[in-house]
Amino acid sequence: MASGMGFFDKLRSAISPETRLVEELAEVAGRNEILVERLNRHATKCSYPNLKAGLQAIAARESAHAKMLRAVLTERNTWPKFPEQTGHEGANNWERLSGDLSILAAIASGLRRAAAIWEAVDPALADRLSELADEDDACESELRRLTLKCDPQALD
Repeated sequence: MASGMGFFDKLRSAISPETRLVEELAEVAGRNEILVERLNRHATKCSYPNLKAGLQAIAARESAHAKMLRAVLTERNTWPKFPEQTGHEGANNWERLSGDLSILAAIASGLRRAAAIWEAVDPALADRLSELADEDDACESELRRLTLKCDPQALD
C-alpha cells in the first residue's frame, strides 16, 4: 500500500505548480457557477419583490464573475470543476440564503488565496482575482443584509 501511495505522490509532484493553481481556480469557478444557479433558483422561489430583486442583482454580478473565471480557465484549456455536493437548499428563504452566503464566503476566500499565489506566476491575473474577491465581499455584505430580513422560523 505504501509503495502505491509513493507512486501517486511522485505523480502529483510531477504536475507543474501552474497546473495545480489552475485546478484550484477551476474548483473556485465551479462553486461560483453553482452559486449563480442557486441564487437564480432562490430568487424565483421568493415572494417578496425587494428580496427577489436583490438576489437577482447579486446573481447577475456573480454571473459576470463566473464568465470571467471561465474565460481564464479556457485560455488554459481547463473548465470549471463542479463540487460533488452543492448542499441543502433549505425549507425557507432564510435557510436558502444562509447556504448561499456560506458558498459565497468560500468563493471570496478561495479567490483571495488564489490571488496571493498567482501573484508570483501572473501578476495581472492576481490583480483581477483580488478585484473579484473585493466584489464578492460587497456581494456577501448585500446577501447577509437580505438574509437578515428573512424570518428563520417561517416555512414556504
